[in-house]
Amino acid sequence: MLRIALVVLAALLAASSAAASRPAQRDPSSMTAFVAEWSVVPSEGIVAAGVVRIRVRNVGLEPHELVLTRTARFSASLPLDGDHATVTPIGAPVLVAPGQTRTATFRVTSGSYVLLDNLPWHYWQGAWAAFAVR
Repeated sequence: MLRIALVVLAALLAASSAAASRPAQRDPSSMTAFVAEWSVVPSEGIVAAGVVRIRVRNVGLEPHELVLTRTARFSASLPLDGDHATVTPIGAPVLVAPGQTRTATFRVTSGSYVLLDNLPWHYWQGAWAAFAVR
């Protein structure tokens, strides 16, 4: 578990140092989400309403998926159905093999959203992150 946390931290540090070497231009319509055992770490906490591109990078050792859903509930208390959260996904889930990066595009409106890994037991283990759309 510590190894995965270190891998996620290294990925975030690499992304931030690469961003520091570029001019300060933030694309409000895109983000990167790092997935691993048992975490989802988005690069942004707020994105602009409209079409958003999410680059999903699996830095873990197992396959993961990324599901986007809009909810007014606290992210850690989504309703459960056995080993996964019961949510209405926006678009298709993005399946990502270890070491793989995939990109998906979604249309979002203002509100509260959750990115989650909804493979069996992953959400339950804490693989989710909240973010806002303004």
